[in-house]
Amino acid sequence: MNKQYALALMLVSAVSAAGALALNYWGILPFWAYAAVLIAGFPLFLLGLGLYWMAREGEADMPFLGY
Repeated sequence: MNKQYALALMLVSAVSAAGALALNYWGILPFWAYAAVLIAGFPLFLLGLGLYWMAREGEADMPFLGY
């Protein structure tokens, strides 16, 4: 896993959460859809953060995150 892919996963989930927050604030997106975006995006953000933290630049393997 490259750091770029992990960073992209983090950024996509963070941008989608921020967009859902803005759309919910303006009344365009209902609360249940906003909550669904957060519930789906939060684990992806944490996974991307862990992979970014553990990934090395030289190797292209998936690091073990542990439990």
